[in-house]
Amino acid sequence: RSSSSVAPVVVNSFKGCFSKMLAHSSLSLCCSAKKSRGGVSFSCRSGPGLGLRRSASHSASPSKKRFSSEEGSSSGSTSGNDGVACSAFRAPVAMPIGVPRVPFRTPKEGLWTWVDIWNCLYRERIIFVGQGLTDEFANQLVSTMLFLDSENQKDITLYVNCPGGDVVPTLSIHDAMRHLGSDVGTIAFGGASAMGGFLLASGTKGKRMALPNTLIMLHSPSGTARGQASDIMNESQELIRVRAYLAERLGDCTGHTMEQTIVDFQRNRYFTPETAVEYGIIDRVVFPNKSYNAQPAATPAAK
Repeated sequence: RSSSSVAPVVVNSFKGCFSKMLAHSSLSLCCSAKKSRGGVSFSCRSGPGLGLRRSASHSASPSKKRFSSEEGSSSGSTSGNDGVACSAFRAPVAMPIGVPRVPFRTPKEGLWTWVDIWNCLYRERIIFVGQGLTDEFANQLVSTMLFLDSENQKDITLYVNCPGGDVVPTLSIHDAMRHLGSDVGTIAFGGASAMGGFLLASGTKGKRMALPNTLIMLHSPSGTARGQASDIMNESQELIRVRAYLAERLGDCTGHTMEQTIVDFQRNRYFTPETAVEYGIIDRVVFPNKSYNAQPAATPAAK
Protein backbone atom coordinates (compact mmCIF):
# COMPACT_ATOMS: atom_id res chain seq x y z
CA ARG A 1 0.00 0.00 0.00
CA SER A 2 1.13 3.54 -0.63
CA SER A 3 1.80 5.95 2.20
CA SER A 4 -1.34 7.95 1.36
CA SER A 5 -3.55 4.89 1.94
CA VAL A 6 -1.78 3.90 5.17
CA ALA A 7 -2.14 7.32 6.81
CA PRO A 8 -5.97 7.30 7.28
CA VAL A 9 -5.82 3.83 8.88
CA VAL A 10 -3.25 4.92 11.44
CA VAL A 11 -5.06 8.17 12.11
CA ASN A 12 -8.30 6.32 12.80
CA SER A 13 -6.44 3.99 15.17
CA PHE A 14 -4.97 6.90 17.06
CA LYS A 15 -8.34 8.63 17.30
CA GLY A 16 -9.74 5.70 19.27
CA CYS A 17 -6.70 5.62 21.55
CA PHE A 18 -6.69 9.38 22.14
CA SER A 19 -10.38 9.43 23.08
CA LYS A 20 -9.80 6.80 25.76
CA MET A 21 -6.67 8.46 27.08
CA LEU A 22 -8.23 11.89 27.29
CA ALA A 23 -11.19 10.42 29.17
CA HIS A 24 -8.86 9.40 32.03
CA SER A 25 -6.46 12.35 31.99
CA SER A 26 -6.69 16.11 31.68
CA LEU A 27 -3.38 16.36 29.84
CA SER A 28 -3.35 18.36 26.64
CA LEU A 29 -1.71 16.34 23.91
CA CYS A 30 -0.51 17.35 20.53
CA CYS A 31 -0.16 14.97 17.61
CA SER A 32 2.14 15.58 14.71
CA ALA A 33 2.56 13.53 11.58
CA LYS A 34 5.45 13.62 9.19
CA LYS A 35 6.09 11.75 6.02
CA SER A 36 9.17 9.58 5.82
CA ARG A 37 10.60 7.21 3.29
CA GLY A 38 8.28 4.22 3.02
CA GLY A 39 5.49 5.38 5.36
CA VAL A 40 4.02 7.92 7.71
CA SER A 41 5.19 8.26 11.34
CA PHE A 42 3.10 9.75 14.13
CA SER A 43 4.18 10.96 17.57
CA CYS A 44 2.33 12.48 20.47
CA ARG A 45 3.90 14.37 23.36
CA SER A 46 2.44 15.67 26.58
CA GLY A 47 2.94 19.14 27.97
CA PRO A 48 6.48 20.28 28.92
CA GLY A 49 7.93 19.02 32.17
CA LEU A 50 5.54 16.09 32.67
CA GLY A 51 7.97 13.45 31.48
CA LEU A 52 5.49 11.50 29.30
CA ARG A 53 6.01 10.53 25.69
CA ARG A 54 4.77 7.89 23.31
CA SER A 55 5.64 7.47 19.65
CA ALA A 56 4.27 5.15 16.99
CA SER A 57 5.23 4.52 13.39
CA HIS A 58 3.60 2.51 10.64
CA SER A 59 5.67 1.44 7.67
CA ALA A 60 4.54 0.80 4.09
CA SER A 61 4.06 -2.90 4.85
CA PRO A 62 0.81 -3.65 6.79
CA SER A 63 2.53 -6.42 8.78
CA LYS A 64 5.26 -4.15 10.19
CA LYS A 65 3.85 -2.08 13.05
CA ARG A 66 6.01 -0.78 15.85
CA PHE A 67 5.26 1.06 19.07
CA SER A 68 7.97 2.40 21.38
CA SER A 69 7.96 3.94 24.84
CA GLU A 70 10.79 6.37 25.61
CA GLU A 71 9.72 7.84 28.93
CA GLY A 72 6.94 7.44 31.45
CA SER A 73 5.13 4.19 32.23
CA SER A 74 2.22 2.29 30.72
CA SER A 75 -0.73 1.07 32.74
CA GLY A 76 -2.34 -1.18 30.13
CA SER A 77 -3.12 -1.39 26.44
CA THR A 78 -6.11 -0.82 24.19
CA SER A 79 -6.73 -1.59 20.57
CA GLY A 80 -7.90 0.75 17.81
CA ASN A 81 -10.03 0.11 14.74
CA ASP A 82 -7.49 -2.12 12.99
CA GLY A 83 -6.11 -3.88 16.04
CA VAL A 84 -3.10 -1.62 16.56
CA ALA A 85 -2.06 -1.66 20.25
CA CYS A 86 -1.90 1.68 22.01
CA SER A 87 -0.35 2.20 25.48
CA ALA A 88 -2.31 4.20 28.04
CA PHE A 89 -0.72 7.14 29.81
CA ARG A 90 -0.24 7.39 33.56
CA ALA A 91 0.54 10.79 35.03
CA PRO A 92 3.43 10.97 37.55
CA VAL A 93 2.21 11.11 41.14
CA ALA A 94 5.46 11.74 43.03
CA MET A 95 8.54 13.92 42.68
CA PRO A 96 11.45 12.02 41.07
CA ILE A 97 14.40 11.15 43.27
CA GLY A 98 17.16 13.74 43.03
CA VAL A 99 17.81 17.26 44.23
CA PRO A 100 14.62 18.34 46.08
CA ARG A 101 12.75 21.43 44.95
CA VAL A 102 11.16 23.93 47.28
CA PRO A 103 8.81 26.88 46.64
CA PHE A 104 10.52 30.27 46.60
CA ARG A 105 9.10 33.76 46.17
CA THR A 106 11.17 36.08 44.02
CA PRO A 107 11.98 39.31 45.87
CA LYS A 108 11.31 41.73 42.98
CA GLU A 109 8.43 40.20 41.04
CA GLY A 110 6.81 38.57 44.08
CA LEU A 111 6.09 35.42 42.09
CA TRP A 112 6.29 31.92 43.50
CA THR A 113 8.47 29.43 41.67
CA TRP A 114 10.02 26.01 42.25
CA VAL A 115 13.79 26.02 42.69
CA ASP A 116 16.19 23.35 43.89
CA ILE A 117 17.22 23.46 47.53
CA TRP A 118 20.78 24.66 46.79
CA ASN A 119 19.64 27.71 44.84
CA CYS A 120 17.19 28.53 47.61
CA LEU A 121 20.03 28.42 50.17
CA TYR A 122 22.26 30.52 47.90
CA ARG A 123 19.60 33.23 47.92
CA GLU A 124 19.80 33.17 51.72
CA ARG A 125 23.62 33.53 51.44
CA ILE A 126 24.25 29.98 52.70
CA ILE A 127 26.78 27.82 50.84
CA PHE A 128 27.43 24.14 51.58
CA VAL A 129 30.95 22.75 51.26
CA GLY A 130 29.94 19.11 51.33
CA GLN A 131 32.44 17.37 49.07
CA GLY A 132 36.13 17.14 48.30
CA LEU A 133 37.75 20.37 47.16
CA THR A 134 38.47 20.12 43.43
CA ASP A 135 39.10 22.67 40.70
CA GLU A 136 35.54 22.49 39.36
CA PHE A 137 33.96 22.79 42.79
CA ALA A 138 36.26 25.69 43.70
CA ASN A 139 35.23 27.55 40.53
CA GLN A 140 31.55 27.15 41.44
CA LEU A 141 32.17 28.21 45.03
CA VAL A 142 34.21 31.30 44.15
CA SER A 143 31.75 32.43 41.47
CA THR A 144 28.84 32.05 43.90
CA MET A 145 30.60 34.08 46.59
CA LEU A 146 31.52 36.82 44.10
CA PHE A 147 27.91 37.09 42.93
CA LEU A 148 26.53 37.25 46.48
CA ASP A 149 29.12 39.86 47.43
CA SER A 150 28.14 41.99 44.42
CA GLU A 151 24.50 42.10 45.57
CA ASN A 152 25.10 43.39 49.11
CA GLN A 153 27.58 43.23 51.97
CA LYS A 154 25.65 40.92 54.27
CA ASP A 155 27.41 37.94 55.84
CA ILE A 156 28.01 34.78 53.80
CA THR A 157 27.94 31.50 55.71
CA LEU A 158 29.87 28.39 54.67
CA TYR A 159 28.62 25.09 56.10
CA VAL A 160 31.68 22.84 56.06
CA ASN A 161 31.40 19.05 55.98
CA CYS A 162 34.48 18.33 53.91
CA PRO A 163 36.97 15.41 53.84
CA GLY A 164 39.72 17.58 52.36
CA GLY A 165 40.98 18.03 48.84
CA ASP A 166 43.65 19.61 46.69
CA VAL A 167 45.78 22.48 47.90
CA VAL A 168 45.47 24.81 44.90
CA PRO A 169 41.62 24.88 44.80
CA THR A 170 41.58 25.43 48.57
CA LEU A 171 43.93 28.40 48.27
CA SER A 172 41.73 29.91 45.54
CA ILE A 173 38.72 29.74 47.87
CA HIS A 174 40.82 31.13 50.72
CA ASP A 175 41.94 34.10 48.59
CA ALA A 176 38.35 34.82 47.57
CA MET A 177 37.24 34.76 51.21
CA ARG A 178 39.95 37.28 52.13
CA HIS A 179 39.12 39.75 49.35
CA LEU A 180 35.34 39.78 49.65
CA GLY A 181 33.69 42.81 51.18
CA SER A 182 31.26 40.56 53.04
CA ASP A 183 32.26 38.65 56.15
CA VAL A 184 32.44 34.91 55.59
CA GLY A 185 31.39 32.86 58.59
CA THR A 186 32.08 29.12 58.79
CA ILE A 187 30.07 26.42 60.55
CA ALA A 188 31.45 22.89 60.73
CA PHE A 189 29.23 19.84 61.03
CA GLY A 190 30.04 16.19 60.49
CA GLY A 191 33.73 16.44 59.72
CA ALA A 192 36.22 19.10 58.63
CA SER A 193 39.48 17.38 57.76
CA ALA A 194 42.71 18.58 56.14
CA MET A 195 41.88 21.41 53.72
CA GLY A 196 38.32 21.42 55.05
CA GLY A 197 39.68 22.28 58.49
CA PHE A 198 41.86 24.96 56.89
CA LEU A 199 38.76 26.58 55.35
CA LEU A 200 36.99 26.33 58.70
CA ALA A 201 39.79 28.27 60.40
CA SER A 202 39.93 30.80 57.52
CA GLY A 203 36.52 32.25 58.31
CA THR A 204 36.04 35.68 59.80
CA LYS A 205 37.17 35.70 63.42
CA GLY A 206 34.26 35.64 65.81
CA LYS A 207 32.07 33.84 63.25
CA ARG A 208 33.72 30.40 63.17
CA MET A 209 31.60 27.72 64.81
CA ALA A 210 31.18 23.96 65.03
CA LEU A 211 28.47 21.60 66.19
CA PRO A 212 29.18 19.44 69.28
CA ASN A 213 29.94 16.17 67.43
CA THR A 214 32.15 17.59 64.68
CA LEU A 215 35.46 15.88 63.92
CA ILE A 216 38.23 18.35 63.03
CA MET A 217 41.63 17.29 61.70
CA LEU A 218 44.58 19.27 60.36
CA HIS A 219 47.92 18.23 58.92
CA SER A 220 50.71 19.41 56.64
CA PRO A 221 50.34 19.00 52.85
CA SER A 222 51.89 15.96 51.21
CA GLY A 223 52.74 14.95 47.66
CA THR A 224 54.65 12.55 45.44
CA ALA A 225 57.23 13.15 42.76
CA ARG A 226 58.95 11.05 40.12
CA GLY A 227 61.31 11.61 37.23
CA GLN A 228 64.78 13.06 37.12
CA ALA A 229 66.61 14.09 40.27
CA SER A 230 66.29 17.77 39.40
CA ASP A 231 62.50 17.42 38.94
CA ILE A 232 62.15 15.68 42.29
CA MET A 233 64.18 18.42 43.97
CA ASN A 234 62.01 21.15 42.41
CA GLU A 235 58.83 19.40 43.55
CA SER A 236 60.16 19.04 47.08
CA GLN A 237 61.13 22.71 47.24
CA GLU A 238 57.67 23.73 46.05
CA LEU A 239 56.06 21.47 48.64
CA ILE A 240 58.16 23.04 51.40
CA ARG A 241 57.15 26.51 50.20
CA VAL A 242 53.44 25.62 50.18
CA ARG A 243 53.72 24.07 53.63
CA ALA A 244 55.33 27.25 54.99
CA TYR A 245 52.62 29.43 53.42
CA LEU A 246 49.80 27.30 54.80
CA ALA A 247 51.42 27.32 58.23
CA GLU A 248 51.74 31.10 58.10
CA ARG A 249 48.10 31.58 57.12
CA LEU A 250 46.89 29.07 59.68
CA GLY A 251 49.04 30.75 62.33
CA ASP A 252 47.37 34.08 61.58
CA CYS A 253 43.95 32.47 61.97
CA THR A 254 44.77 30.66 65.22
CA GLY A 255 47.18 33.11 66.86
CA HIS A 256 50.29 30.89 66.68
CA THR A 257 53.64 31.39 65.01
CA MET A 258 54.51 29.72 61.72
CA GLU A 259 57.22 27.62 63.38
CA GLN A 260 54.86 26.38 66.07
CA THR A 261 52.18 25.56 63.49
CA ILE A 262 54.62 23.52 61.39
CA VAL A 263 55.62 21.51 64.46
CA ASP A 264 52.01 20.98 65.61
CA PHE A 265 50.79 19.66 62.26
CA GLN A 266 53.66 17.50 61.08
CA ARG A 267 51.28 14.55 61.51
CA ASN A 268 47.50 14.24 61.60
CA ARG A 269 46.20 16.12 64.60
CA TYR A 270 42.59 15.65 65.66
CA PHE A 271 40.48 18.11 67.59
CA THR A 272 37.16 18.01 69.35
CA PRO A 273 35.13 21.22 69.09
CA GLU A 274 36.23 22.16 72.62
CA THR A 275 39.94 21.64 71.92
CA ALA A 276 39.54 23.46 68.60
CA VAL A 277 38.26 26.48 70.53
CA GLU A 278 41.29 26.29 72.83
CA TYR A 279 43.70 26.14 69.89
CA GLY A 280 41.97 29.00 68.05
CA ILE A 281 40.62 27.11 65.04
CA ILE A 282 37.02 28.07 65.86
CA ASP A 283 35.49 30.63 68.19
CA ARG A 284 32.66 28.73 69.84
CA VAL A 285 30.67 25.53 69.89
CA VAL A 286 27.01 25.71 68.86
CA PHE A 287 24.72 23.67 71.10
CA PRO A 288 21.03 22.97 70.44
CA ASN A 289 18.75 25.41 72.18
CA LYS A 290 15.89 22.97 72.61
CA SER A 291 14.21 23.45 75.95
CA TYR A 292 13.51 19.76 76.43
CA ASN A 293 17.24 18.99 76.39
CA ALA A 294 17.64 20.78 79.70
CA GLN A 295 14.79 18.95 81.38
CA PRO A 296 15.54 15.76 83.33
CA ALA A 297 14.38 12.51 81.87
CA ALA A 298 10.93 11.51 83.05
CA THR A 299 10.72 8.48 85.31
CA PRO A 300 8.46 5.70 84.11
CA ALA A 301 5.09 5.55 85.83
CA ALA A 302 4.56 2.79 88.39
CA LYS A 303 2.26 0.02 87.33
